[in-house]
Amino acid sequence: MNVRLFIAIETTGQTQKNVKMLQDKLKKSDADVTWVAPENLHITLKFIGYIDEEKTGSIVTIIKESVTHIKPFNLSYVGTGTLPTEKDPRVIFVHAEENGNILSTIHERLDNQFMALGVEHETRKFKAHLTIGRIKTRRNVKKLIEGIHSYNEFNFGTELITQVVLMKSDLFGNGPVYTKLHGIDLL
Repeated sequence: MNVRLFIAIETTGQTQKNVKMLQDKLKKSDADVTWVAPENLHITLKFIGYIDEEKTGSIVTIIKESVTHIKPFNLSYVGTGTLPTEKDPRVIFVHAEENGNILSTIHERLDNQFMALGVEHETRKFKAHLTIGRIKTRRNVKKLIEGIHSYNEFNFGTELITQVVLMKSDLFGNGPVYTKLHGIDLL
């Protein structure tokens, strides 16, 4: 049976609360946005997509190899932005910042190793971020962008990252449901 998988860094309490505060403020713009539930906030390190569930063991092995010699590290969530551009915003995000390009290193290792399982190589440059909303139409986008700008320097929190997780994503009409399948500790 095929399952939809991705590899991520999870967020915790205070960051989730601060992002929810931002989402509540931005909702006042009455823009047409699908908001990410705070408990679903994460940084995607590698989207795998649909893959045979029997390959889960191999996937966990690849993740373990990709985080070899990577110790727990601090990750800060500071400022906001839109993707792909501010003129054509489709995604609202919070920046993720850390010293040493650790997330980029993990992403690159994962990306290279997953090609052996037939998972496509990423074509876009990796940018560590929390997607907090997806813009559906242009309704009230200007007002929304003004609200996003007011949080350009806001510090949403710093977390000690001790684990990379393999997540399953089940898509439903009212949004995705994420299930943590495995947590791989950073040592």
